[in-house]
Amino acid sequence: MRTVVILGLLLTACGGPELFEHERTEFAFGSYFRIKLLAKSEARAESSLTRAFSRVHRLDTLWSAFLPGSDVARVSQLRRAAVSSETRVLVEAALRLGDVTGGALDVTVAPLMEAWGFPDGRYRVPDSSELMTLLSGVDYRKVSVRGDSLLLEGGVRLDLGAVAVGNAVDRAVEDFIEEGIEQGLVDAGGDIRVFGDRDWRIGLQDPRGDGVVRVFELRNRAISTSGDYQKFFERNGRRYSHIVDPATGRPACHFASVTVLAPSALTADAYSTALFVMGVEGMGLFEAEDSLAAVVLVPDGGSLQMLEAGSP
Repeated sequence: MRTVVILGLLLTACGGPELFEHERTEFAFGSYFRIKLLAKSEARAESSLTRAFSRVHRLDTLWSAFLPGSDVARVSQLRRAAVSSETRVLVEAALRLGDVTGGALDVTVAPLMEAWGFPDGRYRVPDSSELMTLLSGVDYRKVSVRGDSLLLEGGVRLDLGAVAVGNAVDRAVEDFIEEGIEQGLVDAGGDIRVFGDRDWRIGLQDPRGDGVVRVFELRNRAISTSGDYQKFFERNGRRYSHIVDPATGRPACHFASVTVLAPSALTADAYSTALFVMGVEGMGLFEAEDSLAAVVLVPDGGSLQMLEAGSP
């Protein structure tokens, strides 16, 4: 389910050459991956789109936990394996974010996700003893980068789901900027980054309905939303979301949705997941960092309460 909806482009820039719109959507990272470019040259935009999607698909094959031969699958099986430079850089960033968020972002939650049935849709509620056993194999601090290789200790397995899509968005945007594309938007299932000298209006969907509850105006910024309505199941009247707390082994339940604005899609992607796990006390991270902002929706009886931190 989409977490944000693109409401339109605010034409705030005046003068200059006319720009033409070029758009393409392909399937990647388990969802749609849509790119919209505004450029002076149709030929340059089309060639840039082709190169960008080629790179996105390559990254998808490197970071998939389910594709045999991917960097993630190989290192989880072999415990130590040489990986691509893109994977090393991404894992290093994820480990730093794990430290900053006190472990709320953890790239070794694969056993917990599987126990709840989120990867294959065979949902179940594991008992406490099973979760305790699985938690012994969840600890991002047992992942390290050694030269051109990744090393996993203590039986942990790698799961880059909380950071991979955002990083793929960033790499596409960085390529477009280097190629001289004037303006654009990359939207990977709701992880969005915009660039150029115009504003984009992004609407936050109501997690309990079809409307829009908040509109953001973005320029050279990224946005990501994590919610309990994206992938979930219900048992005995209780909702279990796909965002699992690596400290308890259970789905986090503090918010209905968490939206983070940040300079990069990787940062927005990672912090939206981490804050969903941390709860309201995690809002302090956004007050201390000027480049970050968060808007959360908290279930309050039959309604939702909106809280903000930073400058959305």
